[in-house]
Amino acid sequence: MPRLRSVLLLFGAVSAGAASTASGASPGSTYPVVDLHVDLPYQLGYHAKPLREGMGQASLSELRAGAVAGVVLPLFIPHDVSPTGPRKSDLEDSYLRVLGELFHGAGLALPGCGDGDSAGLRTWLSFEGAGPLADAPESLDAWVARGIRIVGLVHTEHNALASSSGDQHAVDYGLTEAGKVLVRRAHALGVAVDVSHASDRAVSNVLALAHETHGIVIATHSNARALCDHPRNLTDDQLRGIAATGGVVGLNFHSAFVVRGRAATLADVVRQALHLVKVAGIDHVAIGADFEGGIRPARGLENASHFPDLARALLSAGLGEAAVRKVFSENALRVLCRSGK
Repeated sequence: MPRLRSVLLLFGAVSAGAASTASGASPGSTYPVVDLHVDLPYQLGYHAKPLREGMGQASLSELRAGAVAGVVLPLFIPHDVSPTGPRKSDLEDSYLRVLGELFHGAGLALPGCGDGDSAGLRTWLSFEGAGPLADAPESLDAWVARGIRIVGLVHTEHNALASSSGDQHAVDYGLTEAGKVLVRRAHALGVAVDVSHASDRAVSNVLALAHETHGIVIATHSNARALCDHPRNLTDDQLRGIAATGGVVGLNFHSAFVVRGRAATLADVVRQALHLVKVAGIDHVAIGADFEGGIRPARGLENASHFPDLARALLSAGLGEAAVRKVFSENALRVLCRSGK
């Protein structure tokens, strides 16, 4: 697969710092993290926050302190960017803004599964709302070559691909015909389809297609609806369906998706993690904190530096070290790098 060869200008020391912190650490103190959803591109493009700083939840210093070894950066376009919603040109602009700040020169491969500079933060790109591709699914091929490894079909409003869990306007579809075409193309290209933000009907349609295509379905930043009854979360049947494709569910730290009626705590996030593991299985749970996405993080997980606290809490709750390593990075890497691309 073609690669963009580049040196990581902003984040170059992060995973080196993570590795040195983890080396010789006491059990539970630090494990490398791969986060499936870090909204730094949103902060860069729509709040003029430098990519290395964001709003402070996943800044360079916080990533280093939390031993974050890799991040998926979603290309997200707000629905109100134009009267007709996000356009192909908006995706292109977002991509160029991110790379303009992130990379310079030559050295590290994007996506972060190759043999690039091991001192750099491993980086992948995703779509959070791929509606602009509805009338040109063949263009996904070029985006995959640029580093897209996850295709999120929809955000908080229905679009030309799928209905959204966040849109209150009733529609009589889950996936549209264009959505089905794009899911098939994504799976043929070996990239995962993300159902975070999708409606229940759309999730059902995607899982049915995955049975046909043998493609992987994931939810990059969603929790269990059994513990927090919110349409953004997943039912136990949906969790099992995602696991059956070989996919993962990224544990979300946003208080409103962790527990209802009060501010969430670290202990509440641990309960979500244990439920996800119980229902989906230990090989199908990952991290999708949703930092920098305008979230209200659970108390005790205010920014990326607190990942070691989560590791210790999970160990105390009964997960072993091997299980924590799977949740923190290994499961995500299996999905992101399963094709060796």
